[in-house]
Amino acid sequence: MPLRCILVPTGPGIQPHRRLDAALRLARHTKAHIGTLYVDSTADRSAHGLSTAASSPQFENTLNQAQALAAAARGEFEHWCTTAGVPTHSDQRLDATFASWRERTGDLETAVALTGRVNDLIVVDNPTKGEAFAETVFDAAVFSSGRPTLVLGEQLPDDLLRHVVIAWNGSLEGARAVGQSIALLREAERISIITIPSDRERQAGIADLGDYLHWHGIVVEAAGLVPDTLGPTGEEIVASCKHAKATLLVMGAYTHSRLRQAFLGGVTQHILANATLPVLMAH
Repeated sequence: MPLRCILVPTGPGIQPHRRLDAALRLARHTKAHIGTLYVDSTADRSAHGLSTAASSPQFENTLNQAQALAAAARGEFEHWCTTAGVPTHSDQRLDATFASWRERTGDLETAVALTGRVNDLIVVDNPTKGEAFAETVFDAAVFSSGRPTLVLGEQLPDDLLRHVVIAWNGSLEGARAVGQSIALLREAERISIITIPSDRERQAGIADLGDYLHWHGIVVEAAGLVPDTLGPTGEEIVASCKHAKATLLVMGAYTHSRLRQAFLGGVTQHILANATLPVLMAH
């Protein structure tokens, strides 16, 4: 499926510039449209908590503040578009890259989940840094949208598709991540597949995945097993990506219970906490 619609959620006081930059770097490969979704859940909650009769001045003040924040955010978005040379309207061509702005009020998680379902990719910040907005958006994107999620790391390569590494374990989540990123994989300069050597079926799965990608016109340059001397699985994947100078990691997210991973640790949690490169994941 072509990648035509990339969603970048934002909100009051949130800077979306890095996520817009990442979206643009992918959009230029696939001629995609970048949709910026501004969600103001604070104003909606405040409005519901006010009595219309007794608190109309307070309600009006809340509304004015919300409108001012939204106007400022849109101004920053338009400035980014001008600086990046991205038009803010479509010329109706399917192969045109442009950016659009949409505003919503209401529950943040619901807005991102519903809008994400009618997009091909959602770009979010890393949820492990303790920011409530990033955590909520990540949860909505990964667990409620049914779409792949691009989680940004500390580093943002100038070309995310220079060397894509697929961490493959044959899981349902991994299959979704690969299947939903076919359009991006076709544009990749290099692709490597890695798996953990403790399972013979996973070793054999590398060849099967390579064959599958071949029939989609995608050439895998390197395929191999992660060395088993590096420690737990998450550490192995992070180390392998660094060694390969990967610019993007593709993997399934939370192949075990999220609650289990939160208490006992897990691959997804380790990757989010330690990987510095962008990670494209699906649940």
